[in-house]
Amino acid sequence: MLGLGTIQKRFFVRGCNKEAKGRGFAILGGAQMFFSIRARWAYLSSFFLILTIFLAAVPTLDSQNRENIAAPASDREWSKLLHQAQHGNARAQTRVGIAFLKGKGVKQDFSEARKWLTRAAERADPLAEHDLGVMCYAGLGGERSAIAAAKWFEKAATAGLPEAQFNAARLYETGTGVAHNLGRALELYEQAAEQGYARAQNNLGRMYEHGEGIAPEPKAAIAWYLKSAEQGNAIGEFDLGSMYWHGNGAPRDYAKAAEWFGLAAQQGHTKAQLALGDLYRVGWGVAKDDEAAALWLTKAAEQGDAVAQCKLGALYLTGEGVAISDSLAAEWFSRAAEQGNHDAQANLASLYEIGRGVPRDLSSAYLWRLLSSDGIEANENDKLLALAQQISHEDITAAERRASDWRLARKAAPPQLHSDGLPAIDVGFLQ
Repeated sequence: MLGLGTIQKRFFVRGCNKEAKGRGFAILGGAQMFFSIRARWAYLSSFFLILTIFLAAVPTLDSQNRENIAAPASDREWSKLLHQAQHGNARAQTRVGIAFLKGKGVKQDFSEARKWLTRAAERADPLAEHDLGVMCYAGLGGERSAIAAAKWFEKAATAGLPEAQFNAARLYETGTGVAHNLGRALELYEQAAEQGYARAQNNLGRMYEHGEGIAPEPKAAIAWYLKSAEQGNAIGEFDLGSMYWHGNGAPRDYAKAAEWFGLAAQQGHTKAQLALGDLYRVGWGVAKDDEAAALWLTKAAEQGDAVAQCKLGALYLTGEGVAISDSLAAEWFSRAAEQGNHDAQANLASLYEIGRGVPRDLSSAYLWRLLSSDGIEANENDKLLALAQQISHEDITAAERRASDWRLARKAAPPQLHSDGLPAIDVGFLQ
């Protein structure tokens, strides 16, 4: 078993934070490290459609178009409500649809819910229009149709519902179910944001930051991020922290960045946890604290963030903020490597090569070194060439086959968040 000093001489433990498109953060530790905490579509990570939350309670929001629609309290009341719905009362039809949708007072039945909400929506009830849009988007009670969802969201948005304005804006922004139209998306985000809808405020800030549908205005972006963050929106808190990190729209202020990252991290925002961990590791905006760094990186790693997993593996290898554990280092490198993190793959290859934290296995070392080198010609990779000289031609062929199978399996796997590529919308039903 080789000591740490020997490893540091023989192997470069890569920083686990490959530069990605979007923002890159330079963190100077034992080696120069980079990570991107805000790729262009980072916002989608917490927004994608998760059907299990459809039936969660939603807050009461002020709107002249809305009243709290209670479930029927008795069989008599239900019979009266159903009679009104059958005779064309749009609000009664909405109440019946929502009762079937949520299983309140009746057995849950998405088909019945969609039928009654459709009837109410066709009579221009904005609540029904919105909830029908969500059902069409999710494919509940009938065919999934982004086109139909966009139509109903637009109608409810025109009636002034901020949730519908937000959802319609998302579809216009991504060209899903409607023609791509950043101008209309911006307009709808503004309408919802002016009503205090936190998610719309955040997305409006993003459009101002990146100049989508409008000229870039970093100060306006900060203003909208702040409004969203002040309502406790974790995405807004993270985005605001990022603006202070980069000095974009305001003087660079790592202390403020750490403050907003901290608030988002406490709500479980993965990228904020990663960013906060890096700040504690180098002491920017906060007192340097290796244990706090390890804590926040662990939280992000446990949520599946590959960059955090790779960085945590490096901490276990070097003993920064945690007790040295070769096996835990290998475990975290392996988790990140399986997600395609090239730095983790390179580090895992080094561990297999010397048998630290894992049994010495030059064939596995060759496999992970090969995968970490995607995009680099094999004859230009000195470490790969050195490994090739230590194993048989049969082992090389087997490793190359495993690498090919791994790539194919990864390519065939559905996206983790949403299998059909539909954009994020607000999936809460109104009631």
